[in-house]
Amino acid sequence: MSVIGQFRRDGDGFVGRVETLSLEAVIRLAPSGRHSAKGPPLLAFKGDFEIGAAWRADAASGALYNVKLDDPSWPQPINARLMAAEDDVLPLTWIRRIEERSPDKSVDRPSGPPGAD
Repeated sequence: MSVIGQFRRDGDGFVGRVETLSLEAVIRLAPSGRHSAKGPPLLAFKGDFEIGAAWRADAASGALYNVKLDDPSWPQPINARLMAAEDDVLPLTWIRRIEERSPDKSVDRPSGPPGAD
């Protein structure tokens, strides 16, 4: 897992900076006002544009939220976890999903930087 961002609480949501080799952006995670139980509690915004969503993580992961960010120019979405932290800075860690032999199952495994495959 690689840390690709740092966030701070901002009212009912979070605001932070995501930085990778090809991305530098200030991202805001704001309450979605969802209307269904399966909808995400937070939506991700870059400026006024929605670029993803965040769902509550299970306690065993040590994360507060599972975050998915997407952009039409990317080959696939970024999957990440907004981790709990003792100070006010919450790290966003990148998760690469690797398909197992069965196509309906995926696992989270630590990996190197993007493009290292």
